[in-house]
Amino acid sequence: MDNFKKKECLDNRFVNQRADSMKKILIIGLVILILAPFCGVQIKKRVYENRVEHFLTEEMSYGKEDIQSIEAKWHFAGLPKCWVNVIFSDEPQVVYTYFAHDKEHIGQFEYHSIDATILSKDKLKHFAPYE
Repeated sequence: MDNFKKKECLDNRFVNQRADSMKKILIIGLVILILAPFCGVQIKKRVYENRVEHFLTEEMSYGKEDIQSIEAKWHFAGLPKCWVNVIFSDEPQVVYTYFAHDKEHIGQFEYHSIDATILSKDKLKHFAPYE
């Protein structure tokens, strides 16, 4: 009888350890499922920022010092889901919007002023709409 109790005790300990391991795996899996979409969006934003920066420096011949900021924006429910805002150093009051979904067809889509003033296309220094 004594051997039976020892075996039962060992079996219960094994079952409890296995249950604890399964709980840990489940928690790790849930954390990954929650974080994966967020990480994917961040990666896409960096890819689009790099595409636009490459486009501006390599194809449009801007220097890195000409660009004040490049920032990708993501909208979960909108179309397009991602776009890149660029502010040039010599025109800090204007935000130019670029699309970079297709790395072969990157282009400026629109512009707007930071302070909501109306801008004339002929006064913009970096207006080059995508054709």
